[in-house]
Amino acid sequence: MKIKKNTIMELLTAIEVEVELVIHHSRRLRNIVVKRLEVPGLSFRITPDSTIGGYPIEALDIPPRANHPDGKPRYDLLNFRLKTKLDCFNFHRGQKVLVEKVLLEYFEMPGINFHLSRS
Repeated sequence: MKIKKNTIMELLTAIEVEVELVIHHSRRLRNIVVKRLEVPGLSFRITPDSTIGGYPIEALDIPPRANHPDGKPRYDLLNFRLKTKLDCFNFHRGQKVLVEKVLLEYFEMPGINFHLSRS
């Protein structure tokens, strides 16, 4: 089954997350580690206009290695690097925020939707 490139769809959207960890201890670190609250397998990428809680995102970094209490790996975490370290002080553990202006990419075939695996 061939999929034509013109069937790729893009949707600018927002996802809800919960803050797990704020990392701002060294001069260079300015990261917010969050847990996905909506559709854990949803694939997206950030745009130059993406924000978390209204604050600009510089990059989506490699997620941290973490385990559930039973020892199984956690795949529900995301690691956002903010543009400025001062923005980290606006976040706290347990806070629910929106990651806005992210690009959801998927392709469609008659009767079937597939999400691309870019996160």
